[in-house]
Amino acid sequence: MATRMSSFPGPSGYVLVPLRVGADFTLYRSRQDGNPSSVLAVGVATERPSPQGLKGLEHEYSLAAELDPAWAAKPLALTRHEGRTILVLSDPGGEPLDLILERDQGQPLDLTRCLRISIALAAALGQVHRRGLIH
Repeated sequence: MATRMSSFPGPSGYVLVPLRVGADFTLYRSRQDGNPSSVLAVGVATERPSPQGLKGLEHEYSLAAELDPAWAAKPLALTRHEGRTILVLSDPGGEPLDLILERDQGQPLDLTRCLRISIALAAALGQVHRRGLIH
């Protein structure tokens, strides 16, 4: 993907740094000046998003009470920024798995790292199932 990724000011003085740019959504990590904590933001990628895209963000936001930041990026706010809808989420840290695999240029993950990721994914998915959430 040859998309130029750059930082830009976000809501309330946060700077949005793209992590992944997709056809429908962009995932950002955001920090506020002077604050070491970060949040994630998912924004619609186009100025005229599909109704399904907006409903998807609204649905994710509606799940906030069901999610725990110990195993999920918990929705914190659904807001607008520069005319676009964005979903603000807690930031558990880490990086998207597809970017890790892309960065490693198709090389297999070492066994320890692979098991650590697999265990964390299985634990999070188990919590989703215990709460009866559909994924």
